[in-house]
Amino acid sequence: MEDKGRWQIMTHTYLISVRPVWASAFFLTHSPKTIELRKGSFGASLQAGDTIVIYATLPERKAIGTVKVIKRESLTVDRLWELSQHGRLAKVSRSQFDDYYASQESGVGVWVSAAELFPSPIALSQLRQNWGHRWQPPQQIQQLNDDRIAALNIAHAHIANIIERYCVKRNLTP
Repeated sequence: MEDKGRWQIMTHTYLISVRPVWASAFFLTHSPKTIELRKGSFGASLQAGDTIVIYATLPERKAIGTVKVIKRESLTVDRLWELSQHGRLAKVSRSQFDDYYASQESGVGVWVSAAELFPSPIALSQLRQNWGHRWQPPQQIQQLNDDRIAALNIAHAHIANIIERYCVKRNLTP
């Protein structure tokens, strides 16, 4: 949780499905991907400080790591292209961007930082073993409850946020 004076802001953990080429780009050592581009109302509940688990889709089919949300904005496609530094922050070319946003007036940018690869990727079969055999990766985004987060065994920095989630208001008396 983030301390904002007297109140603390609760953070949440989400899982998103990303094609492998763009999923791995978050974890590059030099010039990593720092913005996820999406359409519609993607991630409308995302807040600064939230954690996103990155799930690499076929053929990988693995949760590979986490990123922290800096901000989420719905913008015109032209403005999104500008703010993505002409695709550099999203690791997309102009033609990829134009193809993705064809017939769209606006798009969503989710700015992220603090990318952390899992020590070992978590395969779809292992996720299903922990979360139920019928579990399917989301087409867009899925908020994870505490049981699913614990089953992921997410790195140390994120566990502290989960534990603190139950204490919304700090006691400021000495």
